[in-house]
Amino acid sequence: MTRTRHRIVVGVDDSAPSRVAVDAAVAEAAMRGRPLHVIHADPFGQTARSDAGTLPDEPGYGVLDAMARVRAAAPHLAVTGEVARGFPQSVLIAASRTAELVVVGDRGLGAVGRALYDTVAGEVTLGAYCPVLVTRAEDGPDGPVVVGVDGSADSQTALAFAAAEADLRGCAVLVVHAWSRPGPHAPGSVLPLDLDADSVRAGAERLLSETTVGWAEKYPGVHFRQSLVHGHPRQALLEAGQDAGLLVVGARGRTTPPVTELGSVSRYLLHHSPCPLVVVPRH
Repeated sequence: MTRTRHRIVVGVDDSAPSRVAVDAAVAEAAMRGRPLHVIHADPFGQTARSDAGTLPDEPGYGVLDAMARVRAAAPHLAVTGEVARGFPQSVLIAASRTAELVVVGDRGLGAVGRALYDTVAGEVTLGAYCPVLVTRAEDGPDGPVVVGVDGSADSQTALAFAAAEADLRGCAVLVVHAWSRPGPHAPGSVLPLDLDADSVRAGAERLLSETTVGWAEKYPGVHFRQSLVHGHPRQALLEAGQDAGLLVVGARGRTTPPVTELGSVSRYLLHHSPCPLVVVPRH
């Protein structure tokens, strides 16, 4: 059965990064004309919703504060809140089944906070059924939406998200593809290992060109630019992200085993992206 994805979901706690996530979620919901649902996960509490009675005191305060923040920023926006029993990653993955986008904060809170962030953000971006926006302490500049492509199905889905997002934001899309000559052991490579650098570059140019065919016609108001970079995808996207308003990647690239883990590029950018990051699943 097809599920209707009609809302933006944001996970909250009592941290400063959580407030940044709420602000980002408000902006996304307003652009898309979607309702916003605020969730706080409590492993030892009871599930309660703002539209079904009083929220429990302590965890409920955080949700009510977030809802008040939403109403102050966007009075026209429909907003609901929930305290859900369970661990954050499980709660947010479940919520993603009926969400258009899930928004989470960047927990830059030292060793303990970083370990928690690694678990929550990593598991949510891997398991979510919709794109996940991971905010940063500060918004990115008013730059383009940057998207990394490698010819995989996940990167095609990421490009589709990036194009639609740029159309909403009224900005350009920069499509980045990084190439290098495969070594003697290059799992997932689609190029013969005996090709010289010129041939590899030509293949990369062709992949980039073919990947972007048709998008300008689908989104005539969006300017699409291409960037072919010699080097590792992580570094290419890290540098492109310096001037980006948003960085978009697929959950897994061409060489990542299905289901088992987040792609190495996606995981690296989860920690190091200089601007807000969206990780897009294939399903």
